[in-house]
Amino acid sequence: MKVITGNELLSGAVVYFYGEDRWGMDLQQAQIFDDKAPEVDELLAAAAKKDKVVSLEAIPVEKHDNQLVQTNRLREQIRANGPTVGTYGRQHLSEADYVSL
Repeated sequence: MKVITGNELLSGAVVYFYGEDRWGMDLQQAQIFDDKAPEVDELLAAAAKKDKVVSLEAIPVEKHDNQLVQTNRLREQIRANGPTVGTYGRQHLSEADYVSL
């Protein structure tokens, strides 16, 4: 299984493809694709042309017992959950006009 992720161009925020040209910051709401789904490459190419989301990538994910979607890649866990030190949470766009990178 895979989801499509990238960074919103204007804010730098990590976003996930929800479907129908909608993007959001919650991995749990991301549209999940089959590993061999041909539409993934088409969606990546179409999204890249719109210049709304950059650094596009299809990342592997797994569903767990409680339907929680997770990735085994540390980089993607950090992008989804925030820093790995202290109790700092992930910065959300509603908290500021930008997301620090």
